[in-house]
Amino acid sequence: MLQFFGRGSAFNDDQNSAFFTDGDDIILLDCPMSSFHKLIRMNIEELTESRNVRIIFVLVTHTHADHVSGIATLIQYAYYVWHVPVVLAAPSQEVKEDLRFLIGRLEGCDMAAFHLTTADMLKLWVKDVIPTTHVPGLAGRCFGYHLGIDDKTIIYTGDTNTLEPFKQYIKEDLNTYLYVEASVAKSPVHICLSEELDYLKSLTDKGVHVYLMHLDNEDKAAEMINGTALQLAPLYQ
Repeated sequence: MLQFFGRGSAFNDDQNSAFFTDGDDIILLDCPMSSFHKLIRMNIEELTESRNVRIIFVLVTHTHADHVSGIATLIQYAYYVWHVPVVLAAPSQEVKEDLRFLIGRLEGCDMAAFHLTTADMLKLWVKDVIPTTHVPGLAGRCFGYHLGIDDKTIIYTGDTNTLEPFKQYIKEDLNTYLYVEASVAKSPVHICLSEELDYLKSLTDKGVHVYLMHLDNEDKAAEMINGTALQLAPLYQ
C-alpha cells in the first residue's frame, strides 16, 4: 500500500518517509531532506495516473527535523520549478501553528506557495489522527494516522514509544496494514522490537500485514524477523 523513500531513524542516511498516490495527487507522510533529494531526482509524473501531478499533500506526524526538514524546500521547489501546489497538513491545531512559524517565519516561505491545514480536513484519506507519546519535549504534539486507502485500513504509527493508542484501530483481517516503528536498541522514546515481536507476529497470524519502519539497525531487524510474516517497509524503486 505505502511505499517508502527511506525507512531509517534519525541517525541514518535515508530517513523515514512514506507516500501513496490517488489519481494525480501525491500524498507524503512526512518529508525529511533525504526524501526531498530523492523526489527531485525522479520523474514524479510517473507516479500519477495521467502523468500530470495535480497536488502534493504532506501529512506531518511530528516536527522533529528527520521528519520535516525537507518540507520548506519541497514547497519552494514545487512552487517555482514544478508549478505544483503543496498542501501541508498538521495533525493538530497546535502543530499547525508550529509549522506556520517554522515554514513561514524561520524558513521564510512565501505563504502563497502552499496551503496549511489540519489533517482532519483531508477526510478522503484520513479517518483518524491518533495522539501518541514519543519524547517529553514534544508532549502532546506527536501523532500517527488511521488512513483509508483503496478500501484498506492503514495504521501508521509515526514515532512512538507505545502501540497502545493504535490497537483499537487494528482490524484483524487481510485488509489491514500496520506500519510500525521498530528499534533494535531499547529506548524510552521508541518501540523496542524485541518487546513487541510476539504481539506483531500474532497480528500476522490473523492476516494483518505488518511492516517495520523507522529502523535504527536494519540488518539486525531483518535478522530478528527472519522466518516470520513480518516485513521491512517497502522501499520505492
